[in-house]
Amino acid sequence: MNYGLYLSANGISSSQHRMNVLANNLANANTTGFKPSSVVLGERAREPQRLDTLTNSRQLLAQLGGGTEIAYSGLDLRQGSIERTGLRTDLALKGRGFLKLEGDSPDASLLTRDGGLNFDPAGVLRHQASGRAVLDEQARRIVLGDEEQLRFQGFGPRGELIDGDQPFTPFARIALVDAPSDSLRSRGQNLLETRSEPTPATGTEVVGGALEESASDPISGMVELIKLTRQIEMNSRMIQYQDAMIGQAVTALARVV
Repeated sequence: MNYGLYLSANGISSSQHRMNVLANNLANANTTGFKPSSVVLGERAREPQRLDTLTNSRQLLAQLGGGTEIAYSGLDLRQGSIERTGLRTDLALKGRGFLKLEGDSPDASLLTRDGGLNFDPAGVLRHQASGRAVLDEQARRIVLGDEEQLRFQGFGPRGELIDGDQPFTPFARIALVDAPSDSLRSRGQNLLETRSEPTPATGTEVVGGALEESASDPISGMVELIKLTRQIEMNSRMIQYQDAMIGQAVTALARVV
């Protein structure tokens, strides 16, 4: 098999993966608190290194590059801009950190940067996009009665639910947690799940009456998509050229025989 076919096909595969990631980032350019994914390409090991075998063409293969492969694919946790909404149930986070939401089981939890919250008819504070209950620092649901909701003035800088009648005695304090970026995976509904146990976030500031906008940059994303489209086209042409060369070689050899 022509080694160049593998290199070109591998280039198409890597570019297609990056294109899928960028398309998802662009689709969420207006999603509150969205964190885009990033893909980093690295050098693929040369064929002798991957196979660890001795062949007659070892010297030739040692001089050929191995192409590219996905070195890292994960979330980009850069800060999004903050927009004031004036709604007392909205909040935005400054710095690293996430809101902790109720998971699928008592021992599981989900994370989000989307601070669009509301109270359901039972008084439970919930994440609007997913309907999941927001947890406090003791991993409990936050529940306010009708009278308490009327006194609720919004969120303080440390995530406290401010009581208008007793400003120094908050109703509760939402849990602010952190997790390694390489352990986070998108869950849908603007939720994240982590393979590691979340830890208390330090240095995270809560901005009440505001929302964090998406950190996805649609302009740079579109430019990158155009570049990737051209890369796929070039690799596709290389496959066609190499296929034609193989056909010509087979035809020539058949004539000689």
